Amino acid sequence: MDAEETQAEDSQLTGGERDRWARAKNAFTMLKAKIIATPVLKHFDPERTPVVVLYASKWAISAALMQEHEGVYHPVTLTSRTLKANELNYGVVDKEVLPLLRILDVCYSQLVTRWIKVLSRFSALACLLKSNGFDGRLGRWAALLSGWTLEVTKCVKGEDEILGTIAASITPRADVDEALVAIAPKKQPRKMITMPSPTIEPEENLWVVSFDGSTRVKRSGDAYSAVVWKLPEWTVVEAMSEYMPDLTVNEAEYRGLIFGFDLLSTLARGRVVICGDLNLVIRQMQGEMDCKAPGLQRLRQKALNRLRSWPKHEFLHVQREWNRSADKLASASLQREEGEIVTSEDDRQDLITLNRLT
Repeated sequence: MDAEETQAEDSQLTGGERDRWARAKNAFTMLKAKIIATPVLKHFDPERTPVVVLYASKWAISAALMQEHEGVYHPVTLTSRTLKANELNYGVVDKEVLPLLRILDVCYSQLVTRWIKVLSRFSALACLLKSNGFDGRLGRWAALLSGWTLEVTKCVKGEDEILGTIAASITPRADVDEALVAIAPKKQPRKMITMPSPTIEPEENLWVVSFDGSTRVKRSGDAYSAVVWKLPEWTVVEAMSEYMPDLTVNEAEYRGLIFGFDLLSTLARGRVVICGDLNLVIRQMQGEMDCKAPGLQRLRQKALNRLRSWPKHEFLHVQREWNRSADKLASASLQREEGEIVTSEDDRQDLITLNRLT
């Protein structure tokens, strides 16, 4: 359409129609400019510096491998996924490590042995790579990233600087999360189950069983123990340990629990509280955690069969320092490589002194 035809058609429009047409043309012109300026996916160029931009929300993570072309950062590879149930409670640094590890794995052949620039919102990610003193999950992250040459740049102005760096107009984080609410997965953070501490009436008689398992890594050998207490006096009724090689930590704990039921077998049936310092065994016995290992399934079923004789029972997960009496017995048997039956009053008094369950 030439200029004369355009002017002829414009002359036939009313004032309102002419305004709407002008706004439409302006919008189309802006759209064309946006399309032209939008970074498009590029092939990886070994001669250019790779840049990784990280993103993490409450339930999703993503990472973009980018490279600069004529002053604009263009994406090379994009990765993303939703967080698993156990990852929803992770801190912000952990959630940024996850997409970083994922992009390094997906683009391993392009990135291995190369210097990589990482854009992050948190300075703690840089500290993670420089420090050797982290334990637990942070220590594992540091070990996994130690083989890479990374320069983490903290964007001091927050996400606006990241968006400026990649030269793209992206919806702000708050609006993105709000827009994605409708498609967010139904996963919820695992709720922490708090078990109330058992109570005892002034005139009530109560049995308490504390058990423990101990293993040795360098030399094969394992031991387990159980102590039966009578309340309200907190006197030691039975205390024994056994030595058995070739057990895992979980198997030793389960055998300590079963050993406790053996010590209870000759006592009058009543209320019993079972205390252990391994959360896995306590939760599996209560049906709150799946038991998938075949060896543990057999031991768990054996313990459940013994538990039927004690309908009034409670399980309590305690800290290890509270379980010192049972721990001492198991550790001593592990050192001697043989079991022990506590009979002397001095040895029983030692167990009472170490007891922190009161």
